Amino acid sequence: MEGMTMFLSRSVMLALVVGLWAGSAGAAGRKTPTKATLEEAQSRYQRGRELYDENDFQAALVEFQRAYELAPSYRLLFNIAQVQYQLQDYANALGSFQQYLQEGEAELSGPRREEVQREIDRLEVRVARVRITVNKPGAEISVDDVPVGTAPLREPLLVNAGRRKVSVSLTGHVPVSRVVNVAGRDSIEVSLELVSTSAPVAAAPSPAASSLPPMPPPPQTRGSGATAEVAGSDAPRGASWVPWAATGGLAVASGVSALLTLNASNALREKRDTFGVSRGDLDAASSRTRTMALTTDVLTGATVVAAGISAYLTFLRPSPAPTAPERVRVGVGPGGVDVSGSF
Repeated sequence: MEGMTMFLSRSVMLALVVGLWAGSAGAAGRKTPTKATLEEAQSRYQRGRELYDENDFQAALVEFQRAYELAPSYRLLFNIAQVQYQLQDYANALGSFQQYLQEGEAELSGPRREEVQREIDRLEVRVARVRITVNKPGAEISVDDVPVGTAPLREPLLVNAGRRKVSVSLTGHVPVSRVVNVAGRDSIEVSLELVSTSAPVAAAPSPAASSLPPMPPPPQTRGSGATAEVAGSDAPRGASWVPWAATGGLAVASGVSALLTLNASNALREKRDTFGVSRGDLDAASSRTRTMALTTDVLTGATVVAAGISAYLTFLRPSPAPTAPERVRVGVGPGGVDVSGSF
């Protein structure tokens, strides 16, 4: 490749100067470029050569390709192939060298053809051939995010050996990509299938189709004024929340009774500290305080007992069995708290 690189700095510039583009275009049956087009092509070639000498290979490639588009000459294909080789784009370099031999067949000398053929043989072991098939004609095919054609492709694609990403896309369809690993001289086939974006989606099962049983209704709770009644039901151990509800009710009643006891005690203390209060008023206040204190003690004890029963029914009862409805009535009146119930 080093010997061929030296050719870059001599051959095409000479061809442009002596007007060989016209001969190449005529031999290939192409329309002869105008003088202005040839001048622009020569200018772009010169710029590409300078960029190549500066190792700006990507920019040099663009200028050489633009010069070839303006005034096609097989000699430019040689330079394009060299730049592609420097960019490690071996697949396109191979294609450019092959096109160079094809278009310059009538003018190339034997030694020159042999030299280019050696470069082709060197590149063959660095590329692979991939045949890409798509289920939708007209889909755009890309390799490593670079468009290479539309489906169906007539020939396998030349790709650089290594890890390659093959993608297809089509309006109204979900894009598809696949990553493949190819080695030099491999020949593989990649088949991709596009699916319409309007494809039906399986409907979710309706609630009526659910096999889960309906949830049981919650226990009824009835209240009137300061009196509440909680009705129990025959429930398995996992649903034995009724005793705990009764325990909670007793705990609330204990708290209310304790508050009333505290208020009664404060009222008795105020009467004792007040001048002129009769003995009857003091006795009534004292009696009320004792009654509320006794009620609080009873409710507290009932709460402890109910908690023990609830714990037994929840954790220690051996098996569920039908029981009579559990009822607890808690009443708070002006003179005290009334608790009654059955389990």
